[in-house]
Amino acid sequence: MASAVAYGQKKRVAVVTFFVDKYIDASKIEAGSRAFAYEQTKQDDPRFDLRPVLQNFHETFMKKYVKQFPFEIVPEKDIINHPMYQAYKGLDGVEDEDSADVLLEQINDRFIAIDGYNVLLTGGNMLRSWRTESHMMKILEDQDIDGVMFVSMYYAWEPKVALGGLGNCGVRSYININLFDKDAKKVFKLDEFATSKKGVPLVSGTPVMNYKKLMPMCESATEELLADLNKKLPKYLKKVDQRL
Repeated sequence: MASAVAYGQKKRVAVVTFFVDKYIDASKIEAGSRAFAYEQTKQDDPRFDLRPVLQNFHETFMKKYVKQFPFEIVPEKDIINHPMYQAYKGLDGVEDEDSADVLLEQINDRFIAIDGYNVLLTGGNMLRSWRTESHMMKILEDQDIDGVMFVSMYYAWEPKVALGGLGNCGVRSYININLFDKDAKKVFKLDEFATSKKGVPLVSGTPVMNYKKLMPMCESATEELLADLNKKLPKYLKKVDQRL
């Protein structure tokens, strides 16, 4: 009977980060224009604010996608209000205090997280026991969890039609979901992307930057991606429960 009850219990997973990278990847546009393109999205311009897009994805994820998971998601409040989680900065091994401050500033400048979440990157060390995912399992062991999940979004310029440096350029949206087990081994990795229907002119291999069009392109790409994800998620999740 005890075995039957244990088998019937759902595994528990903690979502430990949920953020978006506000630097739009410019690796596919003309090399001489990349620095300018990055600078434009680094600016704290109110016309370019990915928070609403991130919040919409977070709401969709928590209200719709979570229901499809073959495991239970630990309530967010139990994670973001956890004292040890709040204190964790993910800078183990950075001994110099000034260097740590610089890294934190760069992280806070580049990434936008859902309120309460830390920006946490996976991996980062050859030894699995030193990686962020392993630290999270240890920090949250009092939550009786079987795994930790990292969720993030980012965007990239994507030339659609380009002939001789002329054409049209859209924005491609990416969603990354990584799930690790108690031993910090990767159980599940989802990397999906979709390109915006909307675009801007491409001149000499460089998108004509326009803040009024940039946000609609990011929104368009995200809408396309979420529509694709609705169809593909069940396939990704099919064997997760057996591996967790």
